[in-house]
Parts: sequence; C-alpha cells; structure tokens
Amino acid sequence: MVGGEESGGIAVNGHIPERDGIWIGLMIWEFMAKTGRSLSDLVQEIYDVVGKFAVERYDLHVTEEIKQKIVANCKAGYKNFGSLKVTSTEDLDGFKFFFEDETWVMIRASGTEPVLRVYAEAPGSKEAFKILDTVKAELLK
Repeated sequence: MVGGEESGGIAVNGHIPERDGIWIGLMIWEFMAKTGRSLSDLVQEIYDVVGKFAVERYDLHVTEEIKQKIVANCKAGYKNFGSLKVTSTEDLDGFKFFFEDETWVMIRASGTEPVLRVYAEAPGSKEAFKILDTVKAELLK
C-alpha cells in the first residue's frame, strides 16, 4: 500500500509512518530494475488505468473574515460556480464539488493562516485553470 501527497511525499505500508524520499526512490529504482520498465512507462500505466488528468491549485490569500465566510458558504452548499453545475459534494477534508463532466474543485481552508487552497482536476491543465478561475470569481464575489 502506498500513499502520496501533492508536495511529492510518499509513504509505504510497513515502513516508518513518515515520508521517506530516499527509501521511496530506492523502491522505485528497484522496481524499475526488476521489471526493465522506465519511470515514464510506469506513469503511462497509471494513465492507462485512470485516464489522463491534471490537478492544479490556487492559494487564495484572504482575510480571516473572508475565509470564514467562504467556509460557511461551502457548508451551506454551492449549486454551481458560474456555468459549472455541481452534481455532488464531499466534505471529508475540505469541500469537494463535482461537476457534470467528471471534473471537480476542492476548497480547503488553512488551519494556521488566512489562506484557502483551491484545487481543480480536469483532463488537462488548461481546463483545470479555467475551473479555478471560475470558482475563484464566485468565491470572491
């Protein structure tokens, strides 16, 4: 079992409960040596299974008051962001809003600073940034 995060940290079941870049690098290198596959081959295998995608992020530096207002609006639930119609939501670790075309946006408030992290996933970076721009405009109305 493997877990990863956006900062590039990866943890592996059975090893220390922290990210260990040297260990992960060695594990990937060993796997590549044993299978004769390149890193790009391994990445392509992931895309073959889940499809191509891009995840992009904006950090919105706002006042604490605005941050709390946006969080309250997220709790109340958005029906749409501009022309993007929300089809379902999750609130496990922030507020994730899914759209009709299987793209999504997630809004997470920093617990230590007046920042909202806004993530979007789409088939490509251009589409993800378009979602981010649309959502940002709606959040900061």
